[in-house]
Amino acid sequence: MKRKVIKHITIFACIFIIIAAILFGTYRYFFYPYRGVSSKIEYSQELYTMLTKDQAIKDLDYIIKTLSERHPACMNGLPELVLQVYQKEKEELPEQVSVLELWHTASRVLAAMKDGHTQVLYHPAEYHTLPVTFDFTDGKLTCTGTYDNEKIFNATVTKIGGFPVQELYENFLEQFSYELESYASYIFSIYLNRDIYLEFVGVDTSSDIELTFEIDGKEETTVLPFIDNPVVQTYEEEPFVIYEIDDKNNIGIFTLKQCIYNDVYKDTLKAFFKEIKDKNIQSVIVDLRYNSGGNSMVANEFLRYLDVDEYNSGTSHVRFGPYLLKNKIKPIVNNKYDSLTFKGQIYVLTSTYTFSSAMSFSVIISDNNLGTVIGEIPGNMPSSYGDILHFQTPNAKLLFTISYKYFIRPDGTKSSEPLIPDYEVPAKDALTKAKELIMQ
Repeated sequence: MKRKVIKHITIFACIFIIIAAILFGTYRYFFYPYRGVSSKIEYSQELYTMLTKDQAIKDLDYIIKTLSERHPACMNGLPELVLQVYQKEKEELPEQVSVLELWHTASRVLAAMKDGHTQVLYHPAEYHTLPVTFDFTDGKLTCTGTYDNEKIFNATVTKIGGFPVQELYENFLEQFSYELESYASYIFSIYLNRDIYLEFVGVDTSSDIELTFEIDGKEETTVLPFIDNPVVQTYEEEPFVIYEIDDKNNIGIFTLKQCIYNDVYKDTLKAFFKEIKDKNIQSVIVDLRYNSGGNSMVANEFLRYLDVDEYNSGTSHVRFGPYLLKNKIKPIVNNKYDSLTFKGQIYVLTSTYTFSSAMSFSVIISDNNLGTVIGEIPGNMPSSYGDILHFQTPNAKLLFTISYKYFIRPDGTKSSEPLIPDYEVPAKDALTKAKELIMQ
């Protein structure tokens, strides 16, 4: 009798393990969002490496297949516009295709998604820059910085490499994935000094670049060489989170340049609010103007220091293979740090560069009426696609990202709108404006 019981238990356990293994394997193969993502990112092939038409089609079809299987907007197949662009681009491929041409082609296809997180990227082993920085505002490209050519400082640039700036910008818009053009124009300006992005918009960078500029109504030209060191400083060289206390004006300023949810962030945040309490500070400014996103948990952690019992962070639709999980909106119970709860005023600073999770941080504050937003409209829509998966094409080694979630902002009645600041001012003036409001 005892042996029979053991035998039955063993059989049951084996059946259970087999069924569990089948279910787990099915989930991993068909439903798991991260199935097949690139575990190691390789450098892309050189821009002028030539591929056969078959190789290019294989890369393009791989992008489309992945898009169809992962993106929430493709549950019933490719959106009509994307399908049209894909078919047109595929038909027009020549017998020999450079990696650069394929980058253009694939970018135009994914740009038709109108999703700022779904895009094709070139991943170079190195890149070079022109010794200048640019600003592009109201259709005018201005030289805002230069290493050693004072003559072109603050000059209006009319042509680069012989191409009118407006033509280069139109090329960029056709190939860049964006939701709001204000963000696209910003990215156009900050990347335009890089050789790979000049190639992206149609400028040959095999030699020095002729820059045509206008001063006092007269057009002049200069030739600029490429340099090895990037002009634009990266945030890796400085802390991503810092704060300061303005004792005189009773203000705490918390600056977050990347949404990184780790012990450094949590410890800095705790130290900030401890000092806020110790000094009885009544106004807190959160500076997100130079933050392009990351982990959305940084907002939830921040709210644990506010005197709010619950809040709405919005909801999401998540794609699991052939199934789209539509989460319902429900309030989040705020697990407050009662000993450090802040009851004063919150001000959030934004810019066009405020993107993704940084934008969501701002929206949670705004839609829950927890504070005042000051600055520029952030770079993407609050209700939009996001949470990206990374892939790489087999031949050109182009990197591409696909969203697998659709986020809906806390105030669903505003889903078709960007985040409009309570006080819309240029980003450079946002901190001054916040202080003015506090001192009133």
